[in-house]
Amino acid sequence: MVEDKQHNATMDQSEQLIEQHMAEQTRELETLLEISHNITLTLDLASLLGSMLDQLLGVVAYHGATILVVEGENLIPRAYRGPAPADTVLRTRYSIHDATSQQILNSPQSVIVADMQTDAFMKSHAAPAARDLFETTFRYVRGWMATPITIKGRAVGILVVHHQEPGAFSEVQAHKVKAFANQAAVAIENARLYEAKQRRAEQFRIISEVGQRITSILTLDELLSQTVRLIQEAFGYYHIHIGLIEGEYVTFQASAGVWGREPFCHCCNYQLKVGEEGLSGQVAASGEPILVPDVQQDSRYIPVAPGQSGSNVVLPLKVKGQVIGILDVESEQVNAFDADDLIVLQLLANQIATAIENARLYEQAQQLAALQERQKLARELHDSVSQALYGIALGARTARMQLDRDPTKAIEAVEYVLSLAEAGLAEMRALIFELRPESLATEGLVAALEKQAAAMQSRHHLQVQMVLSEEPETNLDVKQALFRIAQEALHNVVKHAGASRVDLNLQESDGIITLEIRDNGRGFDATASFPGHLGLTSMQERMERLGGQFYLTSEPGQGTAVTAVLTLPASPA
Repeated sequence: MVEDKQHNATMDQSEQLIEQHMAEQTRELETLLEISHNITLTLDLASLLGSMLDQLLGVVAYHGATILVVEGENLIPRAYRGPAPADTVLRTRYSIHDATSQQILNSPQSVIVADMQTDAFMKSHAAPAARDLFETTFRYVRGWMATPITIKGRAVGILVVHHQEPGAFSEVQAHKVKAFANQAAVAIENARLYEAKQRRAEQFRIISEVGQRITSILTLDELLSQTVRLIQEAFGYYHIHIGLIEGEYVTFQASAGVWGREPFCHCCNYQLKVGEEGLSGQVAASGEPILVPDVQQDSRYIPVAPGQSGSNVVLPLKVKGQVIGILDVESEQVNAFDADDLIVLQLLANQIATAIENARLYEQAQQLAALQERQKLARELHDSVSQALYGIALGARTARMQLDRDPTKAIEAVEYVLSLAEAGLAEMRALIFELRPESLATEGLVAALEKQAAAMQSRHHLQVQMVLSEEPETNLDVKQALFRIAQEALHNVVKHAGASRVDLNLQESDGIITLEIRDNGRGFDATASFPGHLGLTSMQERMERLGGQFYLTSEPGQGTAVTAVLTLPASPA
């Protein structure tokens, strides 16, 4: 009977132990499930990693813990909990190719070190950066355990825990931490996907913003310098180049960025031969982008500074299928670019190419307009001043001959010379005023229009009827644009309209300036196109650059009206 009672008591104790063990297993499973639920709800990577280490204390007791994430060729500490200074731990970098890194990343389970101060493998194979930390910051560490964080057979990081007591971690704890790391891997992957999606959305927003800003710049040099600066500031890439094709070479026109912590600018006018030199030369020849994950592994890469490392993307700048240049984007990190980055940056390159083409066309239009202005001036000089000078020369010879024959008759010839000289002087003043109307700055727009009208009446015998308001309260750029529109419109009246009368009106009311030039000439079909005639286009472009409107009204036999309307900006309170 006694034996039966002892046997029953032993059975009861065993059952209690089994029940306690099962209860502990259940609690641990519930804890893991709760932790898994909590961390998978977090999509911000930085917040996620810190939260993981806080909740890891519910799985295993530790004095310090670090999560390192695989980024390219490196293991980067992204979260730390423990007594050591966090900035010291987080700024240390480890290569994934170090012996200890390889051992942990390739291990199916946790790697346990009973005592870091006596373990021969760790002392002989640990990376220099790790040895430095254990000799200084982590001198208290004895027990140590590292667990690979893997998903779908791919290591995405390492979870390290350590303790001040040797032998602090057991195989049972290692299995628990591994189960935790498996859940953490899924959460890290989700957070990274979310981060990548957010980053891509931000990149597209930046591309739109950069595109809007650069398309308004019409000077090529300013466009290029502003573009590289905007890209560098917006995307954070450490160096940007833009090169344009000039003959057989790619010539770098603008650069921006830093090398290390110092500002760095590649010398402009540096050249690479198309198809033969460097990645830029290759892209300029092929018209296809090139992505280099590690520049030190590609012989085509030409470094701009000694010891340069990182990754590189070179993209073609194309207009109507023709390569006009390249966009070179560099990162100091290896594997910094992926296929999605290539798509995003090519979209940006396409916008840059369009802006460059617009700037070039604008410069060509400016040059053509200047050429036409010179040709117009040459015609005016030939038709008026040169004729006056010829008459003066002829009158002077006549006067010289009369002086020898009959001096009293020379007076008439001299008077003729004087009249021609005065007419030529007036004509020269009118032409100079058209080229450089200084009175705009000194006397204002109204005075300049009055002088222009007077010159038109005296030179072309046109009746000019003016209704001019008080001097508009606006800047010189606006006044110059309005004057040039009036000047061009009056010139068209003389050249094309065959008019006898012109009405010139300038009005300002409630912050709106209206300029109108109306003639009674032959008119034309305003809906037709007039290739080669840049005057109307020039007037319209002047208004559009100021945010105003330009209107042209005309019908055959009904005269023509040119109207420019501009709303002035409100004065600051």
